[in-house]
Amino acid sequence: MSDLANVYQLFRSKFEDNDFQYYYPPSYIRSLTECDDKIIFAFRKVQNHILSSEMDAVRPKQSPNSNGSASLDLTGSPLRDVSFEQFEEMNLSKEYQESSVQNLWTVDEETYAPLSTEKARSLLQAFISLECRIGRGSIWVLCCGTDSEQKVLLQLSVTAASNNQRQFTRGVVRFSGVQPSNSITLGQLIDIHRQRAGEGMKFSPKIQIQQWCKLHAQITLRLSWNTMGEGSTFAIERNARVRLSQEFPVNNGAFSRSSPAEYFWQQLQRLAMMRERIMDIRANRESGYARNDVCGEAEMDLEYIKQKVNNILSSFLEVEPVTYNASTIIDMVSLVQKRKLTDVMERLYDALTLCSSYEDLKAAIDYIFHLSTHSNIVNIPTNGTRFAQLILAMIQDRLAIPLLTGSEPYELLLECGFSKLMNDYRTIFTEGGIYELEFEKLFQPQVTNTRKSRYATGNGPQHDAHHGAPSKRSATLLFQSAAADERVREKSILLSNFDEDEVKLRLNRLAQVHLLLEHLLLLESAVNVPSIYGRVCELYLGRAPYSYGEVYNRRTDLLEFELDEFMLLRKADHVLPCARRVTMSSANMLQKLETVFYQNVKPILPGRFYPQFECKEVDSKHEFWCYEYDHIESL
Repeated sequence: MSDLANVYQLFRSKFEDNDFQYYYPPSYIRSLTECDDKIIFAFRKVQNHILSSEMDAVRPKQSPNSNGSASLDLTGSPLRDVSFEQFEEMNLSKEYQESSVQNLWTVDEETYAPLSTEKARSLLQAFISLECRIGRGSIWVLCCGTDSEQKVLLQLSVTAASNNQRQFTRGVVRFSGVQPSNSITLGQLIDIHRQRAGEGMKFSPKIQIQQWCKLHAQITLRLSWNTMGEGSTFAIERNARVRLSQEFPVNNGAFSRSSPAEYFWQQLQRLAMMRERIMDIRANRESGYARNDVCGEAEMDLEYIKQKVNNILSSFLEVEPVTYNASTIIDMVSLVQKRKLTDVMERLYDALTLCSSYEDLKAAIDYIFHLSTHSNIVNIPTNGTRFAQLILAMIQDRLAIPLLTGSEPYELLLECGFSKLMNDYRTIFTEGGIYELEFEKLFQPQVTNTRKSRYATGNGPQHDAHHGAPSKRSATLLFQSAAADERVREKSILLSNFDEDEVKLRLNRLAQVHLLLEHLLLLESAVNVPSIYGRVCELYLGRAPYSYGEVYNRRTDLLEFELDEFMLLRKADHVLPCARRVTMSSANMLQKLETVFYQNVKPILPGRFYPQFECKEVDSKHEFWCYEYDHIESL
């Protein structure tokens, strides 16, 4: 745990020539230490001219209506300020991919320039001599690596001893060159560590090894195991712990255009647009009554929709048992998308989404109510939505025809849309043998929010300037009791029962379920180990969902979990490692030396600050950039 806020303020006041930040460590320090505690990081801030010029080369010309402040956002998310239209125009060009995807460091870290090794050492030494309140944590200084040992990072860890005095632990990171991966042996690393430890320290035979393998462009396996003795090798042991990391390319919402599950994401988009319409109408905004954009391209005229509705309610439908024999998730997705709709409310929903305007939607629902009251209905709705309850009550002559006003037509349609999409996802997961989705649990709010929007619940009248005055009957309609027993008296059916927070939670959870489906499709195409799917679903749905809108501000979605799966170990046996981390230690009565050897197929530090490390021709198709991190601790 870090407690260095006072030290940070002291550094800023005493060493004004340098830049400092008290924050979570940069990516290269996390790779070396696997620690996420806040640190004080010393560097020299520079402008990112190189990346800016690359972005200028691929940035499309902005329209006059675009926001002039949408400049490069140096927060580690280079696509955050790029609109969806601009993203489509970029088309992930080669230059853009290289600047935002290929590097292991973030965009922010392109602006962290190193200090000279001498200055870094003197800065830490000066701090040791200063008087300040005791803090705990680590101080890191980025170095230029031009000295004989090619030091790139210096570390000073501060702790408080029992006598209220400061204790310091030192660390140093060296760049040891680019080497062919097959030339690096565990015995060589042990020899390097022992030379640094000297004869006065006893070598610990326990060695920790972590190895990363790329199974796919977006899927990485981390294998961890301990080995004993100096004769060990980098061969993966059968008892290795496995951690799978998958970065699904959300691409600011553009992922759906190339996804087999695009249809279901479009359904979710339609529900989100309905919600916006309801919010606009409740806020008395004219945009709520604008031409309908929730039906897509297949809008039809009102007479066609009425005829379709009449056929749904009044014509017998031959229903055959449905069996899903799909052997893969992608086949299951296709079957559910193309399935024949048999539920009455799902068929009505499918017809009503063809309406081209608010007036047509309102008229079509009113037509359904009149049919339910005056016609011979053979297909009775049973799915439990308010819309279905209203139709059933009118069929049974327990309810007069209600008058819809305000946002009520969209509210009834939205509830049916949620029901249909939930059924689609449930069928994919359950019939595909993947996981049993329990939407009742998923839709339970995790944090109670007592503050509601004034448009959140709507039992009160809605002022509708050009669509009629609010009806006294529009909020609540009562059934006439069908039985004398008080215990079975009919409850009221609310035409308007919109809860903004509840709808938002449902959208967020359904977006999470869809991203989970996308993750599973990617896992199936690249790994195809069905035994892990249930574990993936349990872990992914157990975390808090992103908001629906946040999906359009994300570049990737990370799925990461540990599992015990022998099949994945077998796949890793045939893949060359992309990174490796080896930890060993030696100690005596006074000190302990721990050495971390970190190797990666790519450099972990921005190359613009280390031109001397440029990779020379190596006679190997697979080489590692090698770093050595020594950490010396007093016991």
